[in-house]
Amino acid sequence: MADQGKTNNNGSSKRDNQKRASVGVDKVYENSKNISGGKSKENSDQKVESLSISKSMALTNRRKNEQAVAVNYGSSWMVTFTDLVALMLTFFVLLYSMSVMEEKQWRNLVDSLSSNLKIERITAEPKPAKSLTMEPVDFIPGEDLDYLQALLSEKFKEDKDLSQAILTRLEDSIVISVPGDILFPTGAIEPSDEAKPVLRRLGRIFQNIDNLIEIAGHADPAIPSGQQEFQTNWPLSVARADYVAGLLEKTGYKSTILSRGYGDSRYDEIADSLPEDQRKKLARRVDIIVHSYAGENR
Repeated sequence: MADQGKTNNNGSSKRDNQKRASVGVDKVYENSKNISGGKSKENSDQKVESLSISKSMALTNRRKNEQAVAVNYGSSWMVTFTDLVALMLTFFVLLYSMSVMEEKQWRNLVDSLSSNLKIERITAEPKPAKSLTMEPVDFIPGEDLDYLQALLSEKFKEDKDLSQAILTRLEDSIVISVPGDILFPTGAIEPSDEAKPVLRRLGRIFQNIDNLIEIAGHADPAIPSGQQEFQTNWPLSVARADYVAGLLEKTGYKSTILSRGYGDSRYDEIADSLPEDQRKKLARRVDIIVHSYAGENR
């Protein structure tokens, strides 16, 4: 009996323990359920909030896009209108270009457009196809002209034949005018025997200078007679200038001498106040021009 009572007590205690355990499990389940329910509720609230934010952002972006489209639609008509005006202008220009153009009508059109549109006329100056401007040349200076003038004046005073020559000082040169009667017989291109030593003495003065020298031959207006070699005065003046230049070069002048003839083209430059005989003597002169810059050595 005692064992039976112990067995019953043990069985009842086991059942009580099982009940307690089941009750504990139920409580744990309910607690876990409550916790998971709370978390799911919080998650759902967060999802609702995020959905509401995304909806508001989408609405905001949609409104912005609608405003941009409205702005684009508002200004797009100007592009179409500009294209239409440009096409119409091109069309009328083509029509006008295909028609017969009259200068008077064209001038009237240009004047009216320029007055209404305030267009400034620009006149294009004609220009050559290529530049013909020569490059500047740097001249090498020669002997001082003041020194040469003083030297020549002194030499001419000492020489009876050269004293008849006229010495003229210009801005950039010295002109020695030797009357033709001293140098050449009438109608001849070769100096007389008495004149050649005069030119040689003059050449010895020039052999020590580097200044460029030119020879200019002149003649009077008288027409050469049929017995002479030259029928006009121009080739006669050129031939005399060439002969004097060659003689000065042979005497010792180092540079090349340029010679030219003027004929009677400068007869009017001689002063009218001089007697006619003296004017004709000066008309048949030979000018020896000494420049301020050096010439090219031969």
